[in-house]
Amino acid sequence: MRKISLVLLTLLILALPTVSARLVLDSVQFDPAIIASGDEVDVVVQFHETSSGDEDKVGNEEYSFNVFLESDDTLTKKYVIIQDTEGNNLRGTIYTGSNYNKVFRVKVAQNAPAGNYEFRLVGQWYYKDVPLESIQFLRFKMPVKKEGIIMDISTLETVPSEVRPGDNYVKVVAFIENSGEKDAKSAEVKLNLPEGLSSSYSNDNRVWVGRVNAGERREVTFYIDVDDKVKPDLFNINYNFNYMDLDNNAYQKSRTIPFRVKSRPYLEVVSYEGEGLSGTTSKLYVTVKNTGTESAESVDVRLLKESSQPFDFDVRSNYVGELEPDEEGTVVFDIKIKSDAEIKDHDFKIIIRSKGDSDEGDDNIYTYNRRAKFSVTGKKPNLLVTYGIAIAVIILIIVAISALRRKKK
Repeated sequence: MRKISLVLLTLLILALPTVSARLVLDSVQFDPAIIASGDEVDVVVQFHETSSGDEDKVGNEEYSFNVFLESDDTLTKKYVIIQDTEGNNLRGTIYTGSNYNKVFRVKVAQNAPAGNYEFRLVGQWYYKDVPLESIQFLRFKMPVKKEGIIMDISTLETVPSEVRPGDNYVKVVAFIENSGEKDAKSAEVKLNLPEGLSSSYSNDNRVWVGRVNAGERREVTFYIDVDDKVKPDLFNINYNFNYMDLDNNAYQKSRTIPFRVKSRPYLEVVSYEGEGLSGTTSKLYVTVKNTGTESAESVDVRLLKESSQPFDFDVRSNYVGELEPDEEGTVVFDIKIKSDAEIKDHDFKIIIRSKGDSDEGDDNIYTYNRRAKFSVTGKKPNLLVTYGIAIAVIILIIVAISALRRKKK
């Protein structure tokens, strides 16, 4: 057994007058010598009898003495489990000149902080196996010098480096580090994301890490989607660690890392208006608004149609320019409606492109897919038929007038 410290401890305190024999604790030793969180520790206590009065108890087989171990402060009660309170020696007769050893086993929690943990040895005399009222106490401290497994995130990187609303498959690279003194195994990390952020894949950002030895760090990768309407802010992402020590004790730990989402423009079609008759040319008015938190530069609106749609455009794209947040701009498209166009609302695809605010260092190109409707309300009249009918009516009138005049003669 490796000795850690030889703490000369004097005196098991005070006994009642009826039992005044005194025991001296010679030493308390720890194995392992340097204790870290997560260790199981043998606490070895050595004591002997000093025989100062009431010598009838010493060497008398009707009297016996027992020593057991207790936690003596709230820190110890929280982080240390005394696995064997009475030690490996049974209660027995005390003899003059003899030294006695007891070994207690304690388990330090994996998440126990470094510090001094306080215990007390409790001495109890027995007469014919009946405990006497005399109880002696001796207090000592067990130093925990290092934490066992310390799982943490050492660095965090994102691709792109500046994350903005609407970014999908944002790559988050984290380095999981065990800076403690003990190896960890069966480690996994899961992200808990706030509202506005979501996992890109169905694995829900749960990543298996495996074994992380003391002093080692492992790279893990997550993918995050950012809602396109989320407000720029500093979000908190929770990293939840699950891992085990080599004794198969399971542990959990959480770590919060800030995740910044920067501003960006966001363009929407807020209104559209347009209608016409088949066989004519009409106009479609489209109003675009920047509902984002950043200026949109070089805004361009493009009108698209399916090949089967009965329309033609001379100009498919209109330039708006710059739109500040909450600012609107309207573009006009001339639409030629084919004569066979069906009377109904026709759906057009609108593509809006813009740049970010260069003054804010945003050089991204943003593209938005939007919709607008145009109504065909009727058919253009056939002028040839109309003119033909009119001419026929006029001819009939002339013929009728001529016939009347001949009758009068």
